[in-house]
Amino acid sequence: MGCSYEVDEEKYEFFIHIDDYIKYDDLEVRNEEIHSYNLNFNFIQEHYKQHGIKKDDDEQKIQKLTEMFKKFVYLCESLFNRNGGTTFNDNYDIDFLNYWLNSRIREIDSDTICKEDFFKNFMVHNRSKGKLIELNGKIHDINESELKKLDALYTLHKFYNKIISSLDSKKEEVIKHANYCVKQYATVKDNCPDNRTNFCDKLNSFQQKYEAIGLCNYNLEKWKKEKLPSLTGENAISIQDCGSSANATERPSDQVSGAEDQGIGETSNNDMNNITIGAVSTIGISFISFIFYRFTSFGPWIRSRISNNENILGNLGEDMNHFSPTSEYDHIDSENMSYNIVYNSV
Repeated sequence: MGCSYEVDEEKYEFFIHIDDYIKYDDLEVRNEEIHSYNLNFNFIQEHYKQHGIKKDDDEQKIQKLTEMFKKFVYLCESLFNRNGGTTFNDNYDIDFLNYWLNSRIREIDSDTICKEDFFKNFMVHNRSKGKLIELNGKIHDINESELKKLDALYTLHKFYNKIISSLDSKKEEVIKHANYCVKQYATVKDNCPDNRTNFCDKLNSFQQKYEAIGLCNYNLEKWKKEKLPSLTGENAISIQDCGSSANATERPSDQVSGAEDQGIGETSNNDMNNITIGAVSTIGISFISFIFYRFTSFGPWIRSRISNNENILGNLGEDMNHFSPTSEYDHIDSENMSYNIVYNSV
């Protein structure tokens, strides 16, 4: 069907709050609240009267579209009224609702419905119902290629939320949800050869978010790795078992610490050994010398040598005393000689 598309690339900013939107999307519709709006769905039947193909198929589509619009109205009201109606954001909430409506209609009937026109017909019959007036003129058709990428991102985040919730309650389902993420990621990763689009930016953000999940504290029975299965498959082998990275991290520091302790111990032991050897050697030599001096012939010999040295020093002192007067006389004679020389010359 020939529908008009306003933009080539959709806005992806609403994925900033995607976890919040998924929470509201998962809410069960309160039928009593929907009934109170007294919604008119006759436009759906009118559509299939004009564009229907097979009556049985059309009846099923009419029923599904009716339930879908009930869900849509309930989702709108929940978002518009959250936190007392003070947190509605045109930049994100309306973009999300536009995506949601496009995606759900496409699931039911991808051939005969233009979403913008279909919603306009809905508003004609339900203009005064609740907060729907806020969406007037803000729903447009998303082209097929963009819608597939948006669906892929939304599905990835839904399974991410299931992983997080299962970690505490249904641990056996964690890896099952992760494998769904891997399969979904494989369908769109080739759309990002250069990572220059809004979609690729959000896909990379999801990958970082997914890979940041740590598993070792949850003790999964059938998965002992510290991380989830790789989305790309490129680093699947490098994902370490729980405990191995901690051991690998601690091991180098333990080795350095052990080496330092061993070095300090060896240095202390060497210093102590040197001190002990020096002290023992000194004491031993002194003791042996005392024994030789006291109880062997070595002692008298030493004493005789000391006495002889003292006598030699004494004799040397006397000789020096004899030499001193002679030198004085020599000095006097030398003076007289000088006088004689002067007298004779005169």
